[in-house]
Formats: sequence, structure tokens, C-alpha cells
Amino acid sequence: MVSNAAQIACPNCGAPIQANIRQLVDVGQDPSLKGRLLSGSLNRARCSVCGFDGAIATPLVYHDPEHELLLTYVPVEINLKKDEQERLIGQLINRVMDQLPPEQRKAYLLQPQAVLTMQGLVDRVLKEEGISKEEIEAQQAKMRLFEELLRVPEDSVAQFVKEHDEDLDAAFFQLISLTLQATRDPRAQEAMGGRLQTLLEESSFGKRLQQQENELQAATESLRALSEEKLTRESLLDLFIHAPSEDRITALTNLTRPALDYEFFEMLTKRIEQAEGDEKSRLEKLRTHVLEVTEEIDNIQKARAAQSASLLKTMLEAENTEEAVQQALPLIDELFLGTLEANLRVARERNDQEMLSRLEAINQVIQDQIKASMPAGLQFAQELLALSSEEERTALLEQHQDRVDDDLLNTLMSSVQQLEQSGQQAGADELRRLYKQALRFKMKTSMGAA
Repeated sequence: MVSNAAQIACPNCGAPIQANIRQLVDVGQDPSLKGRLLSGSLNRARCSVCGFDGAIATPLVYHDPEHELLLTYVPVEINLKKDEQERLIGQLINRVMDQLPPEQRKAYLLQPQAVLTMQGLVDRVLKEEGISKEEIEAQQAKMRLFEELLRVPEDSVAQFVKEHDEDLDAAFFQLISLTLQATRDPRAQEAMGGRLQTLLEESSFGKRLQQQENELQAATESLRALSEEKLTRESLLDLFIHAPSEDRITALTNLTRPALDYEFFEMLTKRIEQAEGDEKSRLEKLRTHVLEVTEEIDNIQKARAAQSASLLKTMLEAENTEEAVQQALPLIDELFLGTLEANLRVARERNDQEMLSRLEAINQVIQDQIKASMPAGLQFAQELLALSSEEERTALLEQHQDRVDDDLLNTLMSSVQQLEQSGQQAGADELRRLYKQALRFKMKTSMGAA
């Protein structure tokens, strides 16, 4: 059995449960399997009887042709006889060999390395990825600290912060953020969200984040005020020069990076040449700081672009598109969607129908996931706005008056304002009429409920 849905006994209570068990992890055939293995989502099952939710012990063969790595693992707790172990592992390795063309069947395939524990297998894979044992242990320590935080009563979180303040760093906050994004249970989201807010208010790193957020808001307001008059390179430069702190300069740099071009720095250099004494030193320090931040932004953008391209490649190579997208949801952002759209455009231009079909399948799954995660009112708003005529929208609205809520009303009004700002008055008037009708339905429903 390489991968199969099977009925097994729950390891905790013995009740029969369904589980998808995979015994061959060949990342050359399906790169997404590496992520599932490292995240702990591989060979997991849940029992509806006792609530067990954990890993199922099973023999495993791991193959990574890129790193010429072939690992075998047989859990001690399943009490498999030695000859049975050898037979099963041999069958799995033969499957690896059969899937490779003759020129890729190298000597390492004849010398599989046995690991004694599942953690040993994970550590070995991470080592090949260039992640040191110290980094692994540090990540595990962060995870243990996070699990401890979840067990702490709400009224004891502040004390937890005092005891572990030095360990509550960027990596820890990122772990909480990613976990919060991946959590579907509203109650668990609320519990984690409350703890995260306390950490932001009480921890040293959280306070620093809030200070940066305040500076970002102040920088946004100053740019908005400036744009109401006339935003030029000169006025933008003045905003930088008169910024009250380095945090404000950093915020301004992040907000205006596309405008910080050669001409901007040339103007700043001229100001430096004209200045003297302390003012000259201050402006030189300003230029150095802005250059450092822009370089950091550019490097992050390049890394994110590479990550998005790699993530898309993993999805394209996955056997199960829907499963691959589901696992990657926390990493899907505007940059990834832009990368996907660019690849779709290239596939259309080249008339590469096979690639276009796979990319469109990925895009459809993502759009379905986004839609499914929306509140009901936003989903209904999208359905209405997707219709081409006012008559169709009005008919659908009248047919589903019970679906009118605040989310729908807010979305319609936001669409009206966007159309007005872009000069599309006819479209704005049409949606405003729809908004008024929806509002009447909402008021009618509220009065009926009262």
C-alpha cells in the first residue's frame, strides 16, 4: 500500500476510523508531500468517538532524488516482524526504482538509510534542506512555548509574558499569525486572537510592533494630507527630511518605495551638498537609512517573488491540485495571485493548452476557497455584482431578500463610491438604486423580527 484510504482501529479507543495512509513519500513524483511530512499533516486521522487527532504509525519510505536521499522508517510500536519489514520496505523501494528512468537509478538507491523515529526522519530531511539542528531545536522550542501559551488561562497571559518576554520575538509572533490564519474554528480563533492582543500590549516586542504601527499610521496620514495639495518629489523629500524619528522614516520608505528613484536620491544628495555641520551629518544619516531600508524591501520582494514562483511550481507538480492549494492557503497573497495571473497570461500567449488548463484549475480552486471563506453577505454581493444587467440584479435580490445583511449593504455602498470616484456615474446610480432596495428589505426583515 503506497497511499490508500483504509479503515483502521483508533490508536486511542480502538473504534474503526477512516484514514488516508501513505507509505511512500516520493517528493520527486509529488513535491507537495515534503511539506505535508514536515508539517505533520501526513498520515493523520481523527476519531469521532474519542476525539483522538494525531499521527498513525506506519512504515514509511522517503525518497528525494534531488538530494539523492532514500530513508526508511518502521515504527517500533507496530511490532512488525523483521522479514515482514524487509518485504514491505523492499516493495516500496522497488516502486521508487520503477518510477525512475534508467539513467536516474543511482547507487544511493541500493543503500537506504534507516531512521529509528519519525522525528529522526524529519530531522534528516531538514538537514538536507540546509536547516541546522540548532535551528530545528529553536523552532521546536518556539512551538512548545506557543502550546504552553494556549494552555494558560486568559487572566494569566500577562504573567506568562513577564516570564517569557525575551522569547516572544518576531519568529514567535509569526508562528501565532500563521496558526491563526490556518485555524477554522471560530472559538479557537477568538481565543488565540485574545492572547495575541495581550502579547502585543504587554511584551517588549509587541510594544515595538505597536510603535511601528503608530508611525505607519502617522506616515499614511501625512502622505494623505500632502496628496490633497500636490504630491511632488520635492514635497515628498521635505516629508522625509522633517520626519520626527527613524521609525517614521522607515514607515515612509515602505509606503513610497516606488517613488524613491534615482531623481529622488539625486535631490537628497544636492540638499546634503548645500548643508553644513550637524544638518549635513543628519541628512547623510537620513540618506543611508533610506538606502538601507529600500535595499531590504527590494530583497524581501525578490525573496517573496521566488517563494511565490516556487509555490506555484509545487502546485503544478502536485497529484491533487485541491489538496495542494488547501495546504498552501496561508502562503497565498496578492503577490502569489499576481504570479499566477502572469503565468496564465504567458500560457495564453503561447497557446500552451496543457499548462493553461493546469493553471486555470489552480486559479479556480483558489477562487472557490476565497469565496467559501467570505461571510454570506459578501458572497451574495459578489453574485449580484457579477450579473450584467440591473433587471437581473433586482430579480435576484427580490428572490433572496432573506440574504440581505450589513455585509451586503456595506459592499454595495463601497462599490457605489468606487464607481463615483472613477467617474462612472451611470453605474454608480444603478448600484445606489440596488442599495436602496436592499436597505428596504433589510429594514422590513428587522421590523418583522421585532
